[in-house]
Amino acid sequence: MLLPLRSISRLLRPLQPSHTRSVTTLPRPIASYVKTWDPTQHMPRSAILVDPRDGSRHKLLRVKRAQRLESQGIAVLVKGDMYTDKDRADMKKLNHFLRLADVNSNHPGLHLMLWKTYRRLTQRCPESIHAIPDKAWDILWRIQAGCIISMIGSRRLQILETDMAACGNYEAAGRRIRYLDNLFAGGQEEQALKEWIEDYEGSNGLPRHDYKPEHLELGARLHSLAGHPDRAREIMQELFELYPSWKPGIMKTVFRAHTSSPSVQHHDLANGIYKKLKENLGDKFALEDYDACFVGFLEARHMYYAKLVFRDMIKDGHLARSNDHMDVKSVLSRLHMLYRLATDISKMTTIGLQAVKSLPPAYHPHVFAHWMRSAVVRNAPEAAGQILEMMFRRHSQPQTTHFNLLLKALMRTKVAQPEQNPHVSKAENIGWRMIEEARKVSVEKLPDVSAAQMISQWVEERKELVPDDEVMDDKLRHVPRANVTTFAIMLKHHGDKQQWEHVDYLARQLKEGGFQPNAALMNILMDNKCRQGKYSEAWKIYKTFTDVPAGTPGVFPDGSSIRCLWKTLRLALGDQAARDDPNLPRPRELLAETVQWWERCRARPDAERFLVGLAATEHGALTSLMMHCFSYTNDIVGSLVGLHIIHKKFNILPSDKSVAILQRHAAWVDMRKKGPVQRWNFQHHGIHKNNLEKMGRVYYILLERRLDNMKSASDDYTLSKSGKDSLALNILSEFIRVVLKRTYSPETIEAMISQAKEDVGVPEMATGDMDAFQVV
Repeated sequence: MLLPLRSISRLLRPLQPSHTRSVTTLPRPIASYVKTWDPTQHMPRSAILVDPRDGSRHKLLRVKRAQRLESQGIAVLVKGDMYTDKDRADMKKLNHFLRLADVNSNHPGLHLMLWKTYRRLTQRCPESIHAIPDKAWDILWRIQAGCIISMIGSRRLQILETDMAACGNYEAAGRRIRYLDNLFAGGQEEQALKEWIEDYEGSNGLPRHDYKPEHLELGARLHSLAGHPDRAREIMQELFELYPSWKPGIMKTVFRAHTSSPSVQHHDLANGIYKKLKENLGDKFALEDYDACFVGFLEARHMYYAKLVFRDMIKDGHLARSNDHMDVKSVLSRLHMLYRLATDISKMTTIGLQAVKSLPPAYHPHVFAHWMRSAVVRNAPEAAGQILEMMFRRHSQPQTTHFNLLLKALMRTKVAQPEQNPHVSKAENIGWRMIEEARKVSVEKLPDVSAAQMISQWVEERKELVPDDEVMDDKLRHVPRANVTTFAIMLKHHGDKQQWEHVDYLARQLKEGGFQPNAALMNILMDNKCRQGKYSEAWKIYKTFTDVPAGTPGVFPDGSSIRCLWKTLRLALGDQAARDDPNLPRPRELLAETVQWWERCRARPDAERFLVGLAATEHGALTSLMMHCFSYTNDIVGSLVGLHIIHKKFNILPSDKSVAILQRHAAWVDMRKKGPVQRWNFQHHGIHKNNLEKMGRVYYILLERRLDNMKSASDDYTLSKSGKDSLALNILSEFIRVVLKRTYSPETIEAMISQAKEDVGVPEMATGDMDAFQVV
């Protein structure tokens, strides 16, 4: 609906406060591929609305609370002649323990001494309970509620409740706070806040607790958890005005309430709370407190404040204190969490500069590597070159890793005329110089160490090349020697350009240099052989690198390796000359290899990284490759088993393209052994087209029948995600069995399926919700 236009004069008037509106926006969501918990994915919870409060009334209540606080004491009053000397001595001792508990409630054995003195006094003189003030009751309750043995503490609390009821004080502050806390935790948030506010205002007729620090702390915590940062901050300020020495732990809860808010103003206030918390705790501000604030700013996606907290961790000596392996891992884990806020190269630049400025030099190569990797991902070759230049200027000699990232950044650039691309020409020049450096020296067997171990060893192995006040001279700048990743980059580059003479030369240099191959190199070598049409050699490379004798270093394939094998087999089976090559695996053999590969790597804690590249950007790509391979070998039973394997093992569903491939497979008729007349009739009379249309009608009849059955079974037949996934797979399974039933008996069909599962290595796997005896 269109709103009426306002007049120009009315639009030019200043807005009244009642007309002012605020727009609340939510942060951008983080990509869904992240599997583990990530604090930057935290979304602010919806706030429970609270009625606005009158400021003057709050001020008056705060004055009354301050006056009530001044009038409170903890000493048990001794009046009258009813007390004996022993009673007075016990009262004096009880007052001593109460004052000690008020200062330090963690004093060893205090709860037992306090309880014995209290029970001795009240049993000998029951009237003494009327002389105990409210604050003393609260201390008694708090100390006994913290008793280590819960059964003894519970019995003592029951005695205290009876004594308080006898003297007219029906509820201690600790008991009231526990009740409200449990009420809030039980899901009744609005009721808990309502009752706390009534306590705070003294409108419910219960004993007054609003001036007590525990009650104020509870209010600040409940309002923080309910999503009311402003009200929580007001209560917290009142708490520290009345009790300046109160423990500042509540400030972290209020801080997280501010960082969970989508308001930038609340984030600025959170920074003020962080500074105040550091000031109050002083030297007691531990690494756990820094982490609470650091994660809070990560949740708020406020990169500037998160960087400041990270800097303070290092500056105050809580991080990067030594070269200990665990200390290095602690630094890197927080640094990588900070990297998640870098959504573009400019933000990554600010984080990189802050890290280089704050961290010791041992961390600089690692920081520069991540910085350059960000430039590669975001296609910023100029930024990658500037980062490398910065490394030289800061006397941090770039390593082979940094030059490899520079090569990737330069080779990713796309221009209208690739042969005139200056970035690619520069990358080729650098890459060949690195390979030439590798030819001059023998290859060292580098240990497989983590980034934390490399950083912890850096100081011991570091040799200063130039003084700190000098810029690194050009003579000291050199190109490092190539490693196996460098060879992989150059092999892929020249393979893309079909410069096979360069590819062959690089392969010979790899072999002569004794480089230990990795999965990336193996994939590129297989892909180059596939492009040349040498499919059996690609499979031979895979078997040579992966099937090695025990104790010999080999290559463990990743997801891209498995997908490259399926692509090679699909192209080989589509090539009439290579279709019957005995050196190539059959589709069932390759499917068994895929299952065995996943069984070997799924138990690893980093199993998810091996799946990268398996499904590619289009999840249906792997399914289509498999279906094509089984189609070329006329193995529709293998297609059925393959569909269920990739769904159950890799959670990849069949795509619409897979359905079309299966329908063409079912409609296909082998005419290779027929005569020329029969082949001509088959081609020109549209028999294949009619068969294809018939298979399509069969599939949609099965689909409609299933939907009708589901609708008749339930009026509300809306499917969940898992239901939709199983429906698509079950329809394809039924379709394959219906097609097979035109030629084979149900017993034969199930035997064929069982044999296929045995060949692949999944004999117990289910293949649909209907067997051949149930389908039509």
